[in-house]
Amino acid sequence: MRSALATTLVFAMACHAQDADLPISVRLETGVSGHIHPALCVTSKGTLVAVFCKSEYKPYLITRSTDGGKNWSKSTLFPHTEKTQVYPGSLTTLADGRLVHAWNVWFSPAEKVRSRHVAYSISSDDGVTWSEPKNLNKNKDEKIESVVRHPFVELSRTAWLFPLMDRTIVYNPETGEERPFGDDRKHGLTPIVRTAKGTLISGKGLRSTDDGKTWETIKPFPDVSSQGWRQQMIALKNGWLLASQTPGPGVGGEKITFIVSRDDGKTWDVDRPVEFYNPSREIGGRACPRTVELDDKTLGTIFYDTDAKQPGGSGVFFRAMPTARFDKR
Repeated sequence: MRSALATTLVFAMACHAQDADLPISVRLETGVSGHIHPALCVTSKGTLVAVFCKSEYKPYLITRSTDGGKNWSKSTLFPHTEKTQVYPGSLTTLADGRLVHAWNVWFSPAEKVRSRHVAYSISSDDGVTWSEPKNLNKNKDEKIESVVRHPFVELSRTAWLFPLMDRTIVYNPETGEERPFGDDRKHGLTPIVRTAKGTLISGKGLRSTDDGKTWETIKPFPDVSSQGWRQQMIALKNGWLLASQTPGPGVGGEKITFIVSRDDGKTWDVDRPVEFYNPSREIGGRACPRTVELDDKTLGTIFYDTDAKQPGGSGVFFRAMPTARFDKR
């Protein structure tokens, strides 16, 4: 395991004073560029597993932490992607403790038009080893891309709810069969989460209490939809929900903030975002934060910043944050 680099201390000191009470950001990787787009999950044993691209589409790397994100293993190539170009995907922890990593494979159909489809692999040992990949169905029109970027919702052991770029489906991992979800609407490449009460919240600003058969519009709602592949939502065990935002100029905005809902997704505190990362400049790249709940008091977020002038240069980072920051102020 390697410790956070000394430059991380300088990096943390450079951040905006408003987030100075947060723990130091830990650098996972240096010299990153392109579609980095990290994914993160926490296992039932508390191990953190992260994947990301170091440069444009490869190498695709995986790293693990067994101490809450303070230290991380040396990043290594993710199995099964060494010979393919990859667009990063998602990590999901199943109820039985297994991990599912879904990623996007670049391929060229007969017309030689580049496209993407989803593959996935399962780990039963906290992300140490991974099963041979299986593929979701390609779109019937191979020129239409099918992309995943968010954890799926495990409706049951044989029903995984995937919000894909081209369709929203329920997938049976035992048979490989797909079926339309709920009212058959497409949610696009936006996250869908299930709350502690079983309510479904879509990044389209929709809420369903009947398993997607009907939806009600939520207003106001965080701007997740227009940047659905970039932003995220997470449902906490205490019933709260969080949505990331990256306001400001530039490709990645100038800071990462979170907006909270404390009433099962009915209303959102959009006027009082909670700041997480503010380097006092435009963030390099799209940041693409991904957050997990480490315990009932702590969250952990992976993100990236490609600004080469920051201490240590471009990198992928992990930072913890107390859930208490979202208490009513």
